[in-house]
Amino acid sequence: MAETIVSPGVFTQEKDLSFLAEGISTIGAAIIGPTEKGPAFTPVQVTSQNEFATKFGSGTYYTPYTVQNYLKSAGIVTVVRVLGTSSYTRKFVVITTSGGTFDGKILAVIGATGSDATLTTFTIHTGSTLTSVRMEINGTAYTASFDSRQANYITNVLSGQVPAEVVYNFPTFQSMSVALQSTQSLYTIGSASFTNSTPISMSSAGYDHSYTPWIVSQAMAGSYYDLFKLHTLGDGVDANTQIKIGIFDIQRAEEVANSDYGKFSVTIRKFSDTDSRPEVYETFNNATLDPDSVNYLPRLIGDRKAYFRTIGGESKLVYEGDWSNKSSYIRVEMAEVAHPKGAVPMGFNGLSTPYPSQNLPTASFATTQTINGETNTRAYRGLDFTVTDTKSYFNEVPQGAMVISSSAFHLDAYIDISSSDSSDWSAVATRKFSLAPQGGSDGIDPRIGVAKGEGITSANTQRFDCTNNGTAGSLAYKKAIDTIANPDEIDVNMIIVPGILKRYHSYVANYVINTCEERGDCFYIMDTVGLVDSIATQNSEVTEIDTNYAATYYPWIKIIDPNTNKPEWAPPSVVMAGVYAFNDKVSEEWFAPAGLNRGGITSAIEAYTRLTHTERDTLYNGRVNPIASFPGQGVVAWGQKTLQARASALDRVNVRRLLIALKKFIASSTRYLVFEQNVTATRNRFSNIVNPYLESVQNRAGLYAFKVVMDETNNTADVIDRNQLYGQIYLQPAKTAEFIVLDFNILPTGATFPE
Repeated sequence: MAETIVSPGVFTQEKDLSFLAEGISTIGAAIIGPTEKGPAFTPVQVTSQNEFATKFGSGTYYTPYTVQNYLKSAGIVTVVRVLGTSSYTRKFVVITTSGGTFDGKILAVIGATGSDATLTTFTIHTGSTLTSVRMEINGTAYTASFDSRQANYITNVLSGQVPAEVVYNFPTFQSMSVALQSTQSLYTIGSASFTNSTPISMSSAGYDHSYTPWIVSQAMAGSYYDLFKLHTLGDGVDANTQIKIGIFDIQRAEEVANSDYGKFSVTIRKFSDTDSRPEVYETFNNATLDPDSVNYLPRLIGDRKAYFRTIGGESKLVYEGDWSNKSSYIRVEMAEVAHPKGAVPMGFNGLSTPYPSQNLPTASFATTQTINGETNTRAYRGLDFTVTDTKSYFNEVPQGAMVISSSAFHLDAYIDISSSDSSDWSAVATRKFSLAPQGGSDGIDPRIGVAKGEGITSANTQRFDCTNNGTAGSLAYKKAIDTIANPDEIDVNMIIVPGILKRYHSYVANYVINTCEERGDCFYIMDTVGLVDSIATQNSEVTEIDTNYAATYYPWIKIIDPNTNKPEWAPPSVVMAGVYAFNDKVSEEWFAPAGLNRGGITSAIEAYTRLTHTERDTLYNGRVNPIASFPGQGVVAWGQKTLQARASALDRVNVRRLLIALKKFIASSTRYLVFEQNVTATRNRFSNIVNPYLESVQNRAGLYAFKVVMDETNNTADVIDRNQLYGQIYLQPAKTAEFIVLDFNILPTGATFPE
């Protein structure tokens, strides 16, 4: 309300012109590639190396190295894990205790291993016993034992020694002394028929996460009701052996005051721990199946699921579920079929079995609570993780695997919950059982090795075939890149895809360039050639590229593998990610990430080749940034050209990244002006946001000069009628001094120096 002015005086009023967005939040790079574990094809932000290791592991891929280098100087990074998306087939031999049929006891399932491995023959010699198996594999004889106490235990003999591996190992019958059949058939995935039996499809249809069987209720009127499943947030075969899940402190509805529902708690533990020495990751107490409770299980743990769906011909990352995931490891899926209100978790349905035989040893159950032979309520009933048979169930489970109903576990078969006294804490303490998720798959044939360094080819870069736009690896990387394609959803300022080399994987490299150009707000550090490729090859590979949204470097760099503490060659992007992060930390994005002040590669032991001045000139003329080695100075990025062919301000990295930084800040900060009235006050608000920011950039050596125009001169009547607010920003970017030219003038004695 305006103040009425009647008598003389000084009158003040306030106009709040400070309302603007908080500005852009911390923005980091996106690093795309394979990891040891973690969710696949989902952008995940991490803020420390420890957090990355917890979510994605370590492993020997280039991704962890790149993240480590980047996070030394940056505060946040977005990681997108790549996994396999296509099917594959494997060959298997099934060893049984009887001759020729699947009616025998299955001892082991053995599959080919190694990228070129085939099992052309696998013969068990007549007279072999379970304690001394004489085998012939591809013409070579071996002797092994099914006694896990022996040095020549079959897994020890085959692992890394022959083109085969024990995929499933069931030593339950190892004490038997019956003779094995004389010759085992070779089972191949597909439609082929065999004399003994039709084999199960042991192929994978692509990557998958891991999940428990249905966790079921106590017996209620003679029935067990499905209640919920727990799914891992991480994908891949490693998800099968990352965690075990405990359900404990189970209280019936009758034992909970003023409720028709019972209560229970859930704990997430390390898969390999023991009840005597548990390693607990997370615990969720007092969960309930009451949908109206704040402790409703999906609400307490989370039920959000991210997956891809084709919408309008494009693959989109979509989400399902009502409650955000509070757990870092699991999410909840509730059963659709209704169950009685008094139901509480009291067991689980059978596990999936890796082979269709009722003679397969079932997973072992712990039915009593003992630790070191003594009764102890700390011990869990349920799956007995100390038995090798049980552990085999958590290897990769084939597509279409059977579920053996006889392997279901029901806790109320071993304790009398109806007569438990709720006032006796030990009675409730006995109600606990454990299980683990199954079904995780990498979607990549495990025979394929991890090709790195000089071993990288078109068909294998870290296990991915990126030969062309139709191969499985290229499609997997495309899927990963698509997850960060929308700048309104994923905010990044740089993309690194370590291990993707333009020479061998041009489709993926070009797809990243296109994504950066379409987003208009991120920069690609591109690797171009392999370890031993020449300068001529390097330059020829970038001839046809013309973009100022990417830069490339030469040569490769030797670093220390943090897992093995041994030296290893890495493509330039692995270390250049850290150089860019350091540059931004000590200066600004519009400074050159190069030179002795900001371009030092501290993680480098050495460059693959020590470039001469002439070689550096050749590379720079070809728009390739040299990585130089200077005595006493170490390994240094010695160039900052983009891959733009035409000479302009944008053929330099610092100018392109200046524009990215300006666009990100201004677009984010002025978003609050959308749908405001197109009047002078709104235009002034824009100027009040942009001018101070550009002035600060100028003061920080990013600009020589600038001008902002948003007034009636460019917001004419026809522009306003089109519902547009139009502005123009003129910039003179600051340039870097890349060539320092000094004239040394020798003057005669007595000459005067020029003014």
